[in-house]
Amino acid sequence: MHPILNVAASFAAGAAAMYWFDSAVSRRQARGMVLSQSRLREQVQACIGRLVSHPDAIQVSVDGGVVRVSGHVLSNERDRLLSQLTHLPGVHKVHNALSAVQDPGRFDEQRAAQLQGEFGAGAA
Repeated sequence: MHPILNVAASFAAGAAAMYWFDSAVSRRQARGMVLSQSRLREQVQACIGRLVSHPDAIQVSVDGGVVRVSGHVLSNERDRLLSQLTHLPGVHKVHNALSAVQDPGRFDEQRAAQLQGEFGAGAA
C-alpha cells in the first residue's frame, strides 16, 4: 500500500476511535451526573434528618449543585440547617424557601390538617 494511503487510513481509524470513545465517555458522564444528583439529594436529606426535629416537613430538590429546601422548620433550627447544607460536598448554592415556625405544636396541627385533607378527599 502507498505510504500516503497508510497515513490517511491511520488518521481515519484514529478519528473514528476518538469519536466512539468520546461518545461513550459523554454517556457515562451523563449517567454519573444523574447518580451524583440523586446521591447529593440523599446526603442533603440525611443532613436534615440529623439537624431538625421535623425532617418530614422539609422538601428537597437538587439541580446541578443548587439545593432548594422548602416547607416548614422551627425558627431556632433554620440558621444552623442552612449553614450546614452550604458546607456539604457538591452543594454550590442553597436556595432557602423554608417557612419558620415558632411553636413546635404547629407541626402537629399541620400534619393533622394534611391527614384530614387526604382522608377527607378519599371519602368524598
